[in-house]
Amino acid sequence: MIHTLTEGNGMPLANCTTPANGSERQQVMSLLNSVKVKTNSPGRPRKRGKVLAADKGYDSKDLRAALRKRGIRPQLP
Repeated sequence: MIHTLTEGNGMPLANCTTPANGSERQQVMSLLNSVKVKTNSPGRPRKRGKVLAADKGYDSKDLRAALRKRGIRPQLP
């Protein structure tokens, strides 16, 4: 299975592959940890977005809580 994290316009920021029978929810945090958003301002690169939109396969209470703890608004159906 291919997991891809993209920005709002569809540009890929991170991706990974897993076996087809693996859990989708376990891949979200590792994808978020691998992202570095380049900005034109000096200093450290941003490491998190404002909103995470995903399909129903990624939805869980634990994931929603982890995203909120990082300041990311989950948008999961």
